Amino acid sequence: MAGACAGFGMIQKEKLSQFYFTQYRECSKRTKKKNASGKKGYSERINKLIGELKRARTGRVSQAHLEEYHRQIRNLAYFAFREDNQMAIMQIRDILMDELVRLDVGSLKADEQELITAKFLGFLREEDTFDICQKSLHAILKRYMDVELRGQIIDMVPTKPETEFPRALEMSRRFILHIGPTNCGKTYQALERLRLAQNGVYLGPLRLLALEVYEKMKDAGIPCTMLTGEECIYEENSRIVSSTVEMLDLDQEYDIAVIDEAQMIADSDRGHSWTRAILGIRAAEIHVCMSPAAEEVICHLISLCGDTAEVHRYERKTRLLCEDEPFSFPEDVREGDALIVFTKRMVLDIAGRLERRGMKVSVIYGSLPPEIRRRQIRIFSEGETRIVVSTDAIGMGLNLPVRRIVFIQTEKFDGKSTRPLKTAEILQIAGRAGRYGIYDTGYVNAVGREGLDYIRQHFYEKEPKVEHVSLGFPQVLLDMDDPLDAVMTIWKSVEIEPPFEKISIEEVLFLYEKAYRDRKEIDGFEDKHMLYRMLTCSIDTRNRDVVSLWLYYCKTYSADVSLHFPALMMCSDAGLMRYETFYKLLDLYYQFSVRMGKEIDFKRLERERERTEDTIMRFLLKDKKNYIRKCQYCGAPLPFDSAFGVCESCFAARREGKLAAKASSGKPETGVRRRRSRR
Repeated sequence: MAGACAGFGMIQKEKLSQFYFTQYRECSKRTKKKNASGKKGYSERINKLIGELKRARTGRVSQAHLEEYHRQIRNLAYFAFREDNQMAIMQIRDILMDELVRLDVGSLKADEQELITAKFLGFLREEDTFDICQKSLHAILKRYMDVELRGQIIDMVPTKPETEFPRALEMSRRFILHIGPTNCGKTYQALERLRLAQNGVYLGPLRLLALEVYEKMKDAGIPCTMLTGEECIYEENSRIVSSTVEMLDLDQEYDIAVIDEAQMIADSDRGHSWTRAILGIRAAEIHVCMSPAAEEVICHLISLCGDTAEVHRYERKTRLLCEDEPFSFPEDVREGDALIVFTKRMVLDIAGRLERRGMKVSVIYGSLPPEIRRRQIRIFSEGETRIVVSTDAIGMGLNLPVRRIVFIQTEKFDGKSTRPLKTAEILQIAGRAGRYGIYDTGYVNAVGREGLDYIRQHFYEKEPKVEHVSLGFPQVLLDMDDPLDAVMTIWKSVEIEPPFEKISIEEVLFLYEKAYRDRKEIDGFEDKHMLYRMLTCSIDTRNRDVVSLWLYYCKTYSADVSLHFPALMMCSDAGLMRYETFYKLLDLYYQFSVRMGKEIDFKRLERERERTEDTIMRFLLKDKKNYIRKCQYCGAPLPFDSAFGVCESCFAARREGKLAAKASSGKPETGVRRRRSRR
């Protein structure tokens, strides 16, 4: 803790100590004790407390202990000032205040210390509550930031989000809304119009969809550029940019734009990109494709901008039916089935069980590189495989010749808890069944009577309306002097008018904490614009190797014109996961380089990506039986829906063995069993 008070804010330690002393003196004058409890021996207790505070220099003091020290000093100061005990007053002023300030400031982070300014002390004087005499600096700063920063944020951020995009407001934009369920041709109609653009843009949710549109335009002889967070395929004189929605350039003006899957505007992590696109895109003609659930909120945003909209409604082109009899796995698996689970482990487990029965299977899950997902889709579409096992990644606009969707699971972990599927999720996934032009009817089913009843109940429900739109962090707040984490946290807590709802900032704050610990090694940490570019890299924050490389880049990006190229040895996982992680490191290398303006070794990047994709593909094409979950004792395959890692026979054997061991050792049984034996 030594040196913690060497410098903070614009206030010297001596000035802060004097402020403390003045506050304690004024507090003592205004306080009236009902009795003289604590008066006896207070001079001796001052000396004892001085010794205790000095000893506290060697360790870290908790907030509870700090507040207890404040309380004790307040009590001692009361009697010293009431009796005008000059010796005690001098000890409080010259020793206790210095020690208390040292401990108080030493308990703060560096960015919190920077908040101890004359403005902060003025805030405490105005409040006139003498909080400094009973609470730690950390607690007071928290309230100060909430009051002061909240006011500043409210003043800086426009109350109407659409006013953040003045150049779009100046335009007379015409929106064409293509509204309908899955498999109705709404995106096709929007793309037909985009083909005619001289300077157009497609904005979709996935790199795969951006690639699909890119290839369609190229096949039609239309020069096109593809732009995503992972790569850029540039073509000179291109008329169309096919892009993920996050890559929208608000400085560019287009004649025709297509915004796809706009119902994702409510997503807590990515929805703000759709809000930004609708409010800020500079295009004369804007086609928005969405499910009926999002119509109301999208129309509301358009009306806020004063633009016009016409609506085109579509009906599904093939019938979609929910089957009557529940699905039995694996006996009922048929060609053209897509089996839906919600973890990568389950995808590979189910695929392994099917391959053990001689079936050829494609797999799709979120952590697969986009190119591998594309290859898995291709071998299914061309008939090399007959069945797909997938997570809900299948539900986002992927065109697959699927006859039937089967929900193997009806619950998913959403990052916070395991919960039943929502109606919108069920309809989005189920809608992938019955590909137009291949099947006249699509079917939906689920494992077991209970599972089918749950899916059936929601299958016939109307998709609930999208009630809110996600709003991103306003970058105007990066110009504030206060710590970025404090600004973001308080911005998140400031209420806004519906239908707007703020994005999740948990991952950004997680990365901020990682960077803050090594802030002295990060060039430009104080530059919030620079720091924000680093923190908003789209990475898998659950993967320790990815986070480790991200932090390394934060600390070394300014050392050379290019970043250190990732190596496979940086990946701590084994097998398939090792190469999936390495692909994420390659994506991070590209993304961080673009954000920080670094040179990129494109040839090496392309070569390593191709090698990694080929390796992952080999893993997925070879025997998947190794991924089947097995009993941790006997190695026998577990039932696919087993909640445990032990088979029933091993569980029973171990249970009997434990009971026998207890009986032979003479130790009494515990709990209910012991009470029963006494009877």
